[in-house]
Amino acid sequence: MAFRRVLILSKLFTKSWGHPNTLKQLSKHRKEVMSQRGIQSAIDSLDIDFVIEKEKVKNGVRILEGRFRSPHSILYPEQMPGPLRWARWKGIFPQHERRGLCIHLAGTGDHSYVRREIGFANDMLRQNQTASIMLQNPFYMDRKPPEQYRSSLLNVSDLFVMGAALMSECNYILNWARKEGYGPLAIAGVSMGGFMASLAGSNMTFPVSIIPILSWTTASLPYTRGAIAGSINYYELERLIEDPNYISKIKSIPDTDWVDRMHEMTAKNGKSLSYNFMCILMDEFTLLSNYPTPLNTSLCNAIVAENDAYVLRDGAPDFQDIWPGMTLEVMPGVGHVEAYLTGHALWRKRIAETMDRTPKPI
Repeated sequence: MAFRRVLILSKLFTKSWGHPNTLKQLSKHRKEVMSQRGIQSAIDSLDIDFVIEKEKVKNGVRILEGRFRSPHSILYPEQMPGPLRWARWKGIFPQHERRGLCIHLAGTGDHSYVRREIGFANDMLRQNQTASIMLQNPFYMDRKPPEQYRSSLLNVSDLFVMGAALMSECNYILNWARKEGYGPLAIAGVSMGGFMASLAGSNMTFPVSIIPILSWTTASLPYTRGAIAGSINYYELERLIEDPNYISKIKSIPDTDWVDRMHEMTAKNGKSLSYNFMCILMDEFTLLSNYPTPLNTSLCNAIVAENDAYVLRDGAPDFQDIWPGMTLEVMPGVGHVEAYLTGHALWRKRIAETMDRTPKPI
């Protein structure tokens, strides 16, 4: 877990909250599209090719690598310039059969396919003949902006662009998989990947299994009170909040009251303006109650670590309140890191069990 230690030692959000126009676009997109289960309708109007660039077959296993243009980058090209616009992936499939397929999203600091391949994809194929697609996160791996250091996102808005992009990309992949005859279908992820899996699954227009692991219902607490909060460059963020020109542009974003709420919260709790603004933005764009409930919550199985110091839960809405009918499992006596080191066998089993609950087509 050295990558998480490196992340804590490095700084997050060293540049800004994000360009006001980016936050304006994201706010409108969340309210009018993502919160209305409208991602698939937006994708349907786009002409996107699913490109396979590499193919290898060995011992009954078909390994593919490819790319496609991120639907979000077509809708908002200025948010995803250069390498960000290409959604790159690696897939591990049975050579002949088309059974279940699961997307595995990258966790915090995961800049390769290796952890997901070893921890999930290889054994899921061997044990259940389940195919896997491992998608590169925007701002990670080949999609990392050249000026970004490792996983240290430059802007707070980068996290929200990542979420919106992955939502569109996962919807695109699972619709492709469905047309190709794969099923049942699932989305899973660990830590940040779990948050993103929940967001992506909320917009599916047909039932899929959603297995968020070591994540919760909002990113607000991890980024303000969790272990990772100490890596945030609040000095620069506070400076921007105190810039009248910048804050006036934020205040002018239609149908938002972020700035007024920020001042009200600071007056009540005595915390800094930047701390409270972080809480507001994180809940605005990551709180699951701001998004549709999955079509079949019995196919949703969240797994958390009892003593997780990275992903805090106290003070946030409960999963089972936001997604009634879903299953919540607690790994007893372990924290975030120990759960990651010891939990993959359990997680693979739960993914398989959840996918097996998918109703068979009539």
